Amino acid sequence: MLKNLRIYWMFLVLFGATVQGQQTPYFSLTQYQLNLINPSYAGVSGDLFTMGTKSQWSNVEGAPRTFAFTYSTQSTEKVGMGISVISDKVNVEQQTLAFIDFSYKLTLAENMRLYLGLKAGGNFYSSDPSGLVNYLTPPDPSKVAMRQFTPNFGVGAYLDAGSFWVSLSAPRLLEANRSTSDEMYAKDRIHSYAAAGTSIEVSEKIDLLPSVIFRKVMGLPLSTEFTAQLRYMDRFQFGGQIRDVSNMSIFALVNVSPKIDVGYAYDNYLDTELSGMTVNGHEFFLRFRLGTKDFTENADVEGENPEQGGESTSSDQRRR
Repeated sequence: MLKNLRIYWMFLVLFGATVQGQQTPYFSLTQYQLNLINPSYAGVSGDLFTMGTKSQWSNVEGAPRTFAFTYSTQSTEKVGMGISVISDKVNVEQQTLAFIDFSYKLTLAENMRLYLGLKAGGNFYSSDPSGLVNYLTPPDPSKVAMRQFTPNFGVGAYLDAGSFWVSLSAPRLLEANRSTSDEMYAKDRIHSYAAAGTSIEVSEKIDLLPSVIFRKVMGLPLSTEFTAQLRYMDRFQFGGQIRDVSNMSIFALVNVSPKIDVGYAYDNYLDTELSGMTVNGHEFFLRFRLGTKDFTENADVEGENPEQGGESTSSDQRRR
């Protein structure tokens, strides 16, 4: 696999090809860290701290490795604040997307709330291809180290309607150049997301939680991700996911204590035509529920009770 990647790299250098790819890594458990892509989710479920890590193509040298964490809190009855960070390393490239999130709540009905959000921050990007094998004489002029910060901002909206939710967001609205070199063209593309999910009561102890996420990056086809999971007694969640008929995941989330959740996802890449190998991915997730502030004017309406293992009286999934 590594040999094939090197040959492909040489082909691109010789013929000056332009490559476009997904610039923000996929997480199978995105719905549990929603403010990574939607700033309006900050503070929706009270004070939360999440950490996630993902390794893709686990048996390939230089394969993608990603770490993410979020923190969000309800600052006032209507305002939420948060931090979201994604650090991604792929072979010679390293990028860290760091943003501050802000959300504002509008109450549309007794059991319907609309959250509007803003995201501000940027991308710390670096690349050092000097260690790659050189097949040209003289050396390729584009193989120079780069390091740059590009500011950006995003927007989002999140509708919580009790038994279902809808999320719309564009976490990066600026197309920023990663390099000012004439020999190297690298640009951050606009990413947009649309997601929705619902909670269906199967029995007194079991709920079915279907959801869908659409991702669109300029220059790439629309990506579609379908997820279905079962929740048992607000303590265990397990399910499956399929993305673009090329990636399939199974995952589980366990509430190990009233304030701590642990999750794991296994990815299997169905299309192995490029490498001729079976490759897979592993994702780990940890969430700490730090509590919910009791704002007197809405305490009875919100129904928050973090001690019972959920952000609200309906479900853990409903607000993702």
